[in-house]
Amino acid sequence: MSRLGPTLVPAATLAVLILAVLSGCATRIPPGMELDTPKAAWTAFRQHYCARPEGDGLRVRASLYYSRTKPTKRTNRTLISLWGDFGGPMRLDVSASIGTLLAHIREDRSGLLVFYPEDNRAYAHKNPVLGATRLGMPFPFSLDTLAHALAGDFSGLAPRRYAEASVEGGNYVYTFSRGQAERIVLDRLGRPVRLEGRTVRSVEDAGRWVFTLDRYEDAGPDQIALPDKLTLAMDNGERGVLHIKSREPMLAPWPAASLALELPGDVVPIRLDNGYADGQTGELPVIREDKQ
Repeated sequence: MSRLGPTLVPAATLAVLILAVLSGCATRIPPGMELDTPKAAWTAFRQHYCARPEGDGLRVRASLYYSRTKPTKRTNRTLISLWGDFGGPMRLDVSASIGTLLAHIREDRSGLLVFYPEDNRAYAHKNPVLGATRLGMPFPFSLDTLAHALAGDFSGLAPRRYAEASVEGGNYVYTFSRGQAERIVLDRLGRPVRLEGRTVRSVEDAGRWVFTLDRYEDAGPDQIALPDKLTLAMDNGERGVLHIKSREPMLAPWPAASLALELPGDVVPIRLDNGYADGQTGELPVIREDKQ
């Protein structure tokens, strides 16, 4: 990594910066334009990848490959469906490759609700991130933040301003003094390829996460490319690789019934924010692994 010193600015980038100065605001940078200064790349990132997504919500179908190394080595491959309204309720269904539903998840302002149909048990937590962690799903951010990222909006993770910028290989690296992401790597087109940060838990046990994005789809003129492969890795060895199969913006809010998670009449959610642990095993259920 090298600190940025005086840089020769190419004509195209220089023209963009001059227009920005003359207009008194940030001129829109066309998607797909190669940028040879970190400032221009950051401006492009903020314009293209920190803007409200198209529509009121989305629907995503993907395959998820999960692996961990502690306390025992485990791997599994599942299918997920994520749908919901931006800033509103989010639903996530997890199923085995043969189609058997393993878990139904709902996130809203009241917290997280998870139902395991095979066990006929449900769990709830007022904090979606901590609730998912207690259930063996160490998401460092909420489903809503993940949904925004899948739609190409990283504003929930990226601070507005960076503290320092540097060059690493062919990419630009930005560090931050505050915010959930501590380090962001952009390519020469201003596209995010790596975000790093800490979980929202207390400082004493805060874990680190790395969010890697690649396989950007081909985009037409003036279209913003989105990544088809997203990898989330934790410093405890857990890793999830998400391969996008379909991604659909919803131009109208989802009907309330489509976002509801109705539990069987005999199921009462077990609160995970009351210090609950299974008295027999000392563990909480996790989504079933296919392999060990």
